[in-house]
Amino acid sequence: MLDIPIIDALFSALINNDKDALDDIESQRAAECAFLRAVICTDAPGAIDLELGLSVASSEYVTPFFEGPRAFFMSAGASLQARLTGGRSNALIDFSLSFDSNFAEKMRAAIAGENIQQVDRDRVNEVLMLKARNRNVQFDVLPFLIENTRLTRDNPRNERPLNTLIAFRMLDHLDWDAFRDDPSHFVFDVPCEELKASLRPEAVAFLSELQTSGEVIRHEARSAGTQVLLLRFARLWHEKRKPDKKRILRDLLSFNIHHLGSIPLTELHLIWSGMTSESGAPFFGPITGISKTMLEDVRGMAWDMTLLRVLEKNATASRLGSFFIPYFVSIDQRWRHLLRLNPVTMMLIDDSDRRVLFARADELAFQHILEECVKTELQAEMTPEKVEARRRAAQTAQLGAMQQLVAEEEDLWLEQASQQMASKTR
Repeated sequence: MLDIPIIDALFSALINNDKDALDDIESQRAAECAFLRAVICTDAPGAIDLELGLSVASSEYVTPFFEGPRAFFMSAGASLQARLTGGRSNALIDFSLSFDSNFAEKMRAAIAGENIQQVDRDRVNEVLMLKARNRNVQFDVLPFLIENTRLTRDNPRNERPLNTLIAFRMLDHLDWDAFRDDPSHFVFDVPCEELKASLRPEAVAFLSELQTSGEVIRHEARSAGTQVLLLRFARLWHEKRKPDKKRILRDLLSFNIHHLGSIPLTELHLIWSGMTSESGAPFFGPITGISKTMLEDVRGMAWDMTLLRVLEKNATASRLGSFFIPYFVSIDQRWRHLLRLNPVTMMLIDDSDRRVLFARADELAFQHILEECVKTELQAEMTPEKVEARRRAAQTAQLGAMQQLVAEEEDLWLEQASQQMASKTR
């Protein structure tokens, strides 16, 4: 076990509930754990309530990232504090709400005073009320901006991302006490139009910076890679009348290793969940049911899954030893159901090696399925050296190369669908 990275050894011990392995880590590798941080969800009454009485997840449209209901928060700082106080430590916790572009657009329209449907206005007010009642709830604008930045890059006259960003910045000037008492209108500390004008230059500069940001382009490349994965999933699913789910997962693993150069465990876990669970299946309906707009639907699904990756990164952030608890706000019921089916039950972070591992619901069962799938010709691809090489390659994936693979997979799907249609009409 000593030659296994400490984060991998601890992750394996925890998901397998291997007490002997945990004892070995404590006795032989305790010093290596100094740079580890962890969030471990539990029902134990002594753990920290993830909502801290804030009722952040009380909204139908707000989906928690962590399973909860409580969690143990572990870090070197927390451990030292507990040692000095006889077992007590205080975890600094920040809450953040991230929005998909559709909900963010409803928020913009409501703040701008536009005539929107009452159901949409009620949804917006419900989420805004969370912050009105709990000021340590933060709004994260990056997810929907990452999704929409390309709109402005492709068409500079498209000001939807700009106007949405300005609307969210206006909330910094909102009288939250007045809103809490009367959510039917917004009271700002500056006249509305004057406030918009004053915020515009900074918002323009921020979006211009995002358009060339390497981080944003990497997310776009990841989204294109996920699009490729979903298109290959569609082809495999419809190859035979009764799909073999394990074979599909094995073929997707092989495809990722040999063509995409990485193993996207989060996306594969979601796909496996969609194949094996009735609750998760609706999100993948456009693929498994062959929607007429499947190619367009897959683009949207890929962005949804990419935004989950953004939440994963947010969850690893720390400010002066704090932990971030992210939530995702979306109107899309199918996506919310899939997220609730796959909450994160454990997160381990190695700050020295800049690595993070997530365990989701049914993680042990999924790991066993993966082990079965790689006990074939893929076994040779799972050496530590090749795993690390794929890790580095995934961090430098090129957007253009991923977009080319998307085009190729779309062509292959259209060709397969055409052949199957032709065979049915004979």
